[in-house]
Amino acid sequence: MNKTHKLVCVAMLTALSIVANFCTIQLPGNSAISFTLAICFFTGIYFGPLAAAIVGYMGDLIAHLINPMGAYNWFMALSITLYGVICALVYKARLPKIVNLLISAAICYIICLCGLNTFGLWLQYVVGVKSGIFGIGISGVVEFITMDQSGIKKSFWVYLATRAPMSAVNLTVNTVIVAGLQASGLVTKLMRKVRNKNTTEQADKANEVQQSQEFVADSEQNSKEK
Repeated sequence: MNKTHKLVCVAMLTALSIVANFCTIQLPGNSAISFTLAICFFTGIYFGPLAAAIVGYMGDLIAHLINPMGAYNWFMALSITLYGVICALVYKARLPKIVNLLISAAICYIICLCGLNTFGLWLQYVVGVKSGIFGIGISGVVEFITMDQSGIKKSFWVYLATRAPMSAVNLTVNTVIVAGLQASGLVTKLMRKVRNKNTTEQADKANEVQQSQEFVADSEQNSKEK
């Protein structure tokens, strides 16, 4: 796939990620089913880690700018950015697709959903740290470390215990969607058609260049003969 086609695909997936952010299904305990995970997984599998990071982060950022739901949480932003990156890196292993997908899901569940995502929400809604100029990030961690922690009503581990089951539901839904796309073979066929189209276009361009060079050579030869 040439750079132009890849750029177009990444732009379309980013737009789809923005739409998916607005279609989030809220669950109890500040949890939700967000279909952006499936989009990030898909991007990582077929377009690589850089494209996945762009789609995940830009989809989250633009959706927040359009409809902000409180302070921007950098921990959640980092979490959504890493989904596709992790998936892309895991898929470099020569294992069956379903195995790679399950490994990716397990890593994302621990690092992103139970780690970064939950910690960011805990700081924001339970600890109640103040957001900095750019939102809740490192400054929130510093505030948490230096504050009187005796007033915190719920520890991170208790909060995690309430969110972990719902996060597992969220991840399972998105994993099933990606697994279904892989099993259907539709994406593979579509990618093959795009690659074949690119190959045909490159061959046509090569022929045009060759014909142009031959025309110039014939013109120069005719000029010399005259």
